[in-house]
Amino acid sequence: MNTTLLIIIGIIVVSWLIALCFKDFRYRCVDDLPDIFSEPYQMIVEEESDNIFGKIFLTLLIIFIVYPFLIALIIFSPILCGFIEIGKIIGNWVGKYIKVERHIKKNKKKDYRSKIEIWRDSRIKGFHYEGKAPFHFDRDTYLYLENIPNESVSQCVERNLDKINKVFSEYGFRFIYLPNWKPDSSSIYLANIPKEKEVQVKCFLDRINTVEYTHLLCKALHIDKEEIDSGIFHFACYLYDDHMYKTELLQTRFTHFSMQGVTDDTIEEFCRNYCDMIVDSRNRPIGACFSVPAKRRLSGWDFYEEHGEPCENYADYTFPEDMKDIAENVKKEIEQLKEGGYFELLLHTLGDETINELRNVKLNPSLSKIEITADYKIMLSDYGKEVKMTPLQKTLYIFYLRHPEGVAFKMLSAYYDELLAIYKVLSNREDLEKQQHSIRRLVDATDNAINEKCSRIKEAFLKVVDDFIAQNYYLCLKREKCINNGITYTNLLKRITLIRDLVVYPKEIQDIPILDPKEKKEMIENDLDRQGELYHSLHRHFYERLYPKGKLIEEYTDFLNQYPKYYRAYHDRAILYTHVGRYKEAIADNDILIEHNEWLWMVAVINKAEALFFLKEYGLALKCANRYFELDEKPEAECYRIRSEIYKKLKMYEEYDADIQIIRKMEKEKDEKNKLPF
Repeated sequence: MNTTLLIIIGIIVVSWLIALCFKDFRYRCVDDLPDIFSEPYQMIVEEESDNIFGKIFLTLLIIFIVYPFLIALIIFSPILCGFIEIGKIIGNWVGKYIKVERHIKKNKKKDYRSKIEIWRDSRIKGFHYEGKAPFHFDRDTYLYLENIPNESVSQCVERNLDKINKVFSEYGFRFIYLPNWKPDSSSIYLANIPKEKEVQVKCFLDRINTVEYTHLLCKALHIDKEEIDSGIFHFACYLYDDHMYKTELLQTRFTHFSMQGVTDDTIEEFCRNYCDMIVDSRNRPIGACFSVPAKRRLSGWDFYEEHGEPCENYADYTFPEDMKDIAENVKKEIEQLKEGGYFELLLHTLGDETINELRNVKLNPSLSKIEITADYKIMLSDYGKEVKMTPLQKTLYIFYLRHPEGVAFKMLSAYYDELLAIYKVLSNREDLEKQQHSIRRLVDATDNAINEKCSRIKEAFLKVVDDFIAQNYYLCLKREKCINNGITYTNLLKRITLIRDLVVYPKEIQDIPILDPKEKKEMIENDLDRQGELYHSLHRHFYERLYPKGKLIEEYTDFLNQYPKYYRAYHDRAILYTHVGRYKEAIADNDILIEHNEWLWMVAVINKAEALFFLKEYGLALKCANRYFELDEKPEAECYRIRSEIYKKLKMYEEYDADIQIIRKMEKEKDEKNKLPF
């Protein structure tokens, strides 16, 4: 085959040499060449028109610059093709091998996950309580329940309780087997149970078994008790309806995990697999979780502040979060009472019907009148207990007793005169200037003083009565949906739910006019709207490249002079300062954010490090950057880039290389993620 190919090539070359002796062929041949060859040839031909041998030589010289390459390509093309084919074959083999390996790994992972999911789905049941459950549950407490006595499982649990506790404690969890767990009933008097019934309740608690408790729990949570077999029950999570301007608790989720078929030989492995499942589920998005996620996330006011919400809404948005776990501040007896949530559950869910079924114990607490006495003490007169508060706390509390419709914290400044009048009555020893200062701070919705007062009010009631009763007396959140110009929004009103027929005032309090300052409240709303509109107009210019940055900095400065607690604006201005090279001003703005809330504004920490870098303060810049990496669990590649540049300037080349490697890895992962079809 190679000989035949060479003969053909030889004939072609000889034919070309003969053909080049003819003028027309030479011109046609040269015309077909690229301009880089044909144009110089035409110039030479015009100069040496009479020298035919020179033309032939020149033509051959030009032709054989091109054609030897073509001839060589023809000769070696079979070899090149062979290499190409071999390369294709090897590539196909490698590709097939990689695909097979990926397929095997994928199937292994799929099989492994499917086994866990099959095991989980065959045993787990989910239950939902509308809204928040009526009692507290510890997220890391797991409780053994059974609807009917099951000796094989319960005895297995009892025999291996030490092993079970050891496994659960390794994960930071707590397992409760009721026959071996007794609540501390020393603080039972806080539930306001009649003294003659206290002994009966204590005896009931001492003798209650798992089945009886399961029936009580199911009744309290509206769960069909037939759905609960022998297994592990626990609080999984709260399910929220999260929108930009409201967060509404929809349901409380519980799970029950069957232990049917567990033996002495398998119970330890079963518990370990269960705990692994819980840990795995906590790393999932909340919508798909089986247990409370442990990761931090922006919620409450943090979310709104980061997105540029007027700071006058601060106290209203922090109220639900600040008040949610306030029972932790109550004295030790309350904490023991609430431990695990189960003792409190028993006290709150014992009604006439249930007690008659179980121990003929009656638990039906009635609400007491609340009386402000002539010397301005707050008494729960039917219980014979005083609720102790400071004059300023009493002022706020009495104000809300006088306004059953509810008042948002951001609107308190409209009621300044009424609050001051109440405070004057309660604190007649203080001078007027101090009284005015105290009330001004109280009505400042950008200050946390109002929430602190509410916390102390709730604590005061929890010290004398159980939360089941106290929740009727302290301030609670009331969501009120409103429509303005076709836009639906939610008012976060605060109110006391107690029936006002149970409230008794002294004459000095009754004589103070109850205000309804509609005009002042409208002015507050308009000012808040104006703040929002001003900020968002600035923020739009922030992203416009052609908008003069110097002018925008001046506009941000004017805005902050008027609203000095609008922290999102400091964040924007700090970035603008950095862009125009005003690094000291950028550091000053970032320091304001860091001092205000370092965790929320951790981005200000790395931005400060960058500004220090440009000022050639490399040591301080590195200290600042490292602080950022302590705060942020998942730093972005840009943060590593800033720190790597600092390392480079400090000639810390090993650390520099380490950050560069992380950056490359993150960019590679990002590229691979972008290539995915979903």
